[in-house]
Amino acid sequence: MSPGEEKESPEKEFAGNTTLHGLNRIVIAPSGYFRVLWVVAILGSYSGFAYMFSSMIIDYFSYRTITDTKLEFAEDLTFPAVTICNMNKFDESKLKIIDFSYLSLFLYGVQLDVDAILASPGAYPDETVNSTLEGVTVGDLLLEKGFNLQWPRMPLCKWKGNPCTQQDFNHSFGYYGNCYTFNADANSPLKQTIQGSGNGFVAFVDLKVNDYTESYYASGNSEVGLKLLLHDQNEPPMMDTQGIALAPGSHAFIAAKRTLYENHVPPWGVCQDLQLEYYDTYTLNGCYLECRSKHVVRNCSCRPYDLPGTAPSCDPNTMFSCVRAVLDQVTRGELECNCPVPCSMTAYSMSVSYAGWPNKLTGEYISPLWGSTGEYLELNGVMFSVYYEKLNYQKITELKAMDGGQLASNIGGMMGLFIGASLLTVLEVWEYLWQRVLGLLGKQRRPRVIEVKSPPDDMERGIRNVAFPMENTKIN
Repeated sequence: MSPGEEKESPEKEFAGNTTLHGLNRIVIAPSGYFRVLWVVAILGSYSGFAYMFSSMIIDYFSYRTITDTKLEFAEDLTFPAVTICNMNKFDESKLKIIDFSYLSLFLYGVQLDVDAILASPGAYPDETVNSTLEGVTVGDLLLEKGFNLQWPRMPLCKWKGNPCTQQDFNHSFGYYGNCYTFNADANSPLKQTIQGSGNGFVAFVDLKVNDYTESYYASGNSEVGLKLLLHDQNEPPMMDTQGIALAPGSHAFIAAKRTLYENHVPPWGVCQDLQLEYYDTYTLNGCYLECRSKHVVRNCSCRPYDLPGTAPSCDPNTMFSCVRAVLDQVTRGELECNCPVPCSMTAYSMSVSYAGWPNKLTGEYISPLWGSTGEYLELNGVMFSVYYEKLNYQKITELKAMDGGQLASNIGGMMGLFIGASLLTVLEVWEYLWQRVLGLLGKQRRPRVIEVKSPPDDMERGIRNVAFPMENTKIN
């Protein structure tokens, strides 16, 4: 650099060479007017970029979601598990006097002893009453003297036209006592390959209405019918809060629709898969059942027959005096259940239509075969068909409204639109800032240098003559 040239400042050098749009125009502007114009334009562009950048950051950290809904078609569909329960826990004709005495508080809200039952109208005085129920639980009595699907309770059962029996059902306890689930195996579920009502599950169930022991005034049921629920094989049924009721004397056509839900984890969603104690797969029903059981065990020191757990089974007196009160508190929300939404779940909705059953000729034909009459079938029989009307299902997925890739893409687009920058331009800015920091640190650490001025030429010659006199002596 010649002595007359002035070194450019790092800022001016950066502005003149950077690929950021506009900064070099300030340096080479032909006049002050254009320089001011470029300054205003650049400030406006940078302000617009700052506004858009902050908006995108705020939008990203708002964790909004969108819902993607698809209708998927398939050649075959996994058939749902079908759980049925009679709205009656015990068959009256199977109960002995000792059973009535043991269950009376649970069934009717009053404790009856054997003598009181023998004195009531309709009692059997010749019945043996010397037996005891020591060690017998409510669950034991339900299995022995409750609703079942043995012949002739279920004289008709077909899957895709092939006969089925009680062996094709899994037993479980529920609010209504004994419940039975068709197609309960999650490892090898049945599949429907042809749509329509004749290609699914069909059954007829005898309710035995005259054997009902329920009483509405003792917190029992006032209805007569069958409770039916479609659910996933990994999800335990909750028959008291879910399902549909089927009345006798009709044929219910139940068209199923399958929906898959894929929910998002926090902070975008609220789903969470907890580890349940008594179920392998986390489901809302499983969580609620476990929660109910734990509240009852904590307050009553026993477990109802229809709830999971390892605590001792509650006797009828405890179920009447304690269990019902605790479950009412859970229903009212006084005792909480922390059951978040599962991250993946399968739900089934139902479209139900009814037709009278049986017609005259059908009743005359099947009555002798089933050991009944047409009038009896009309008053006690429930006929139902479960099927897929269409071989398709709906998939609902919760997605991030903006993920990391979209955020980066949007920021890059705004940088290009407003300030003409790219990722390499950011590197340029970083390089400039790094050099400036190093320069400032270098100035602070540089040692102080004392400048010594050279003496004038005459003084220098005088000093040399004094110090070295022989140097200037001429030798002849």
